[in-house]
Amino acid sequence: MASNSEPEVTKERPDPTPRPTELVKDYLHGRLRIYRELAELQKWGWESKTADTYFQKLQKSADGADLGERTRFFQLMQRIGDELQRVTSALSVQLTQGSEPAILDLCMAPGGFSMAALKHNPNAILHGISLPQPQGGHQLLIPDWENNPKIAVDFRDITMFAVEMGLAADLSDIPANHPDRSAFSSDRPFQGMEFDLVLCDGQVLRTHPRLGYREKCEELRLLTSQLVLALQRVRHGGTIILLLHRLDSWRSVALMHAFAAFSDIRLFKPRSGHAMRTSFYLIARNVRPSARSALEAVAAWKEQWKASTLGENRESDEEAADNASDDTVNAVMGMFGPRVTQLAVPVFSIQATALRKAPFMGSKTSGGRFFHNAERSQPNKTRPFPKPRNN
Repeated sequence: MASNSEPEVTKERPDPTPRPTELVKDYLHGRLRIYRELAELQKWGWESKTADTYFQKLQKSADGADLGERTRFFQLMQRIGDELQRVTSALSVQLTQGSEPAILDLCMAPGGFSMAALKHNPNAILHGISLPQPQGGHQLLIPDWENNPKIAVDFRDITMFAVEMGLAADLSDIPANHPDRSAFSSDRPFQGMEFDLVLCDGQVLRTHPRLGYREKCEELRLLTSQLVLALQRVRHGGTIILLLHRLDSWRSVALMHAFAAFSDIRLFKPRSGHAMRTSFYLIARNVRPSARSALEAVAAWKEQWKASTLGENRESDEEAADNASDDTVNAVMGMFGPRVTQLAVPVFSIQATALRKAPFMGSKTSGGRFFHNAERSQPNKTRPFPKPRNN
């Protein structure tokens, strides 16, 4: 797992689109012109040889990133945080008199997003979790953070806090022959603390060596680990900012629908960086973590983590997390779909505009490269392009 790193941009044909996501795509395709235009841009990107060359160069640069490149990206994430604040004011903590802002960054290094949050809350305390550098994590670049009494960082793999995810305190739920048994922790980081703002922007790192059983399900394990910790540490009325990808996927829609039941949601897509990518931020304000819907969501995420971590059929468990019956998807879209389309238009518009202006476009009036989760995708699971629709 990781926070902000440079892009992995290899091209690989994606897996077949799951049926629930196809239903979401069909819903959006029939209602949003900008989504249909974006689909054409995606198709051009899939077929573009020039785009291949362009992104191969970016990949080479990312793989050999030196301190200067990492610093550049650290600064980019600060700019994205500043833009998010200008557009949404989501980084500003609203406090009662005499209280001190508390911020939790769940996948912290190199720390650009945390720096932006501190800029807008200069008196805040900042706690974080980050993958250790010996395990492939990034260096924390927040200046002099080690000597700042208001900053505390737990350098551990966030996906291995087994008790936090609902297992027994003695870890007896973990099979004796589990290949990672000794790596699980019974610790519950920052237990008893409540945070006004929780940042969840971690993704799977190529540089993080993992046992083979994790490769097919690491994305789900990381996502659910962040979600559970966020909901179990955010104060009532606080804010959670969650990085997602592919707004047109059932996973994204299901998460938006879940959060809408216990918070006030909006979406944000930056123009200052990553505009061509499928990434966007779900901003949940006025979170009610003790609401029944929130508790049910946490319980479901814990079960997904358990299945993808301890289950015998982990790959199918990953697929099951993105699965739902046609009736379920149609019911959600029938009720929540109008809200999804309203939220989606700015996200799709920003991405489409960026793709039209891409340097590899040449003389094309439409076209471009559509890439997903580029900066922190796991090997052999990159999604630079979705498979084009046959419209």
